[in-house]
Amino acid sequence: MKQITHLLAAIAVVGLATTAPALAQDKTHAVASFISGGPTGTWYPTATAISDMVNKAYEGQPVSTLPGKGAIGNALAVGSGQVDFGLSYGPFLLAVYEGNNPVLNRDGLKDLRVVASVVPNTVQIVLAGDVPDTVFSDIKDGGKLRIGVGAKGSSNLFGIEKILMENGADFAAVERNGGFVMEGAQEGLLDAFLNRQIDVYTNTVGTGASDFQQALATRSSRLYAVPEDIRQKMIKNWGYVAYDIPANTYAGQTEVVPSLDLSTLVITNASMDDDMVYEMVKRMAENKSRLVSAYSGFANWEPKDMAIGAPIPLHPGAEKYYREVGWIK
Repeated sequence: MKQITHLLAAIAVVGLATTAPALAQDKTHAVASFISGGPTGTWYPTATAISDMVNKAYEGQPVSTLPGKGAIGNALAVGSGQVDFGLSYGPFLLAVYEGNNPVLNRDGLKDLRVVASVVPNTVQIVLAGDVPDTVFSDIKDGGKLRIGVGAKGSSNLFGIEKILMENGADFAAVERNGGFVMEGAQEGLLDAFLNRQIDVYTNTVGTGASDFQQALATRSSRLYAVPEDIRQKMIKNWGYVAYDIPANTYAGQTEVVPSLDLSTLVITNASMDDDMVYEMVKRMAENKSRLVSAYSGFANWEPKDMAIGAPIPLHPGAEKYYREVGWIK
């Protein structure tokens, strides 16, 4: 009996030793909401995957994903404290943060903070063979342009509008010069380019996209290299990020093409505690495969990219992790 008692005691000690570390890692947190996009888009599964990762660090799965209202609506909701986390685009986030502009016609929401940069979308512009490289800067001097710019309210239309603005032009000037601005769904714009109804096709999407493969393969054309002065203005004034489309991304594209990224950013507000934000970026960095399974666009994304592309201040919890791993100084 004494030997059995000793054996049971030893088993109990081993059991405590085995479970103690797990118990030590258990943490609790108040409920936190993560606003994303529509259930059928890519933002919802992205936010769900990130929420699931963070929830593994806490008891009770405190982070829940909610459908959102897009880049501007999400930034407004997070910045005003209605929700705790969200996804937005850099230019719209910057506009909401600064305020007193067409996006937010009042004081900016200065409590907004960036957690991480996730899958970027690249501004890509295809020029038909006879369109000059100076096509955008020529507009102010009467140059003609027939261009597809995306649907009203889209991030693509927004970016092309700003590129024109930084070249001293706008959509009205294009039409005054006898040109044509086509808005609408990307499929229709691609057809218009292939049918020669427009001479410039644009989209803001991941590199290697099938629409650009088709545009470049079907019609004599090339990718537009954004001039460096315009690129720097887009970065400074509108929250874009410099990006070079690698050579051979598309058939026949043998050189690097300077362009811009529209960063998709995980955002929060300044009141969110550092621990949860730290856990979020740490687990994202260590679980790329989980993110890829949620959205294939993460395949070309690297964890170190989380630390770049923030047009407003980083949250201290994120900054702490990025400094620890050497991604920022």
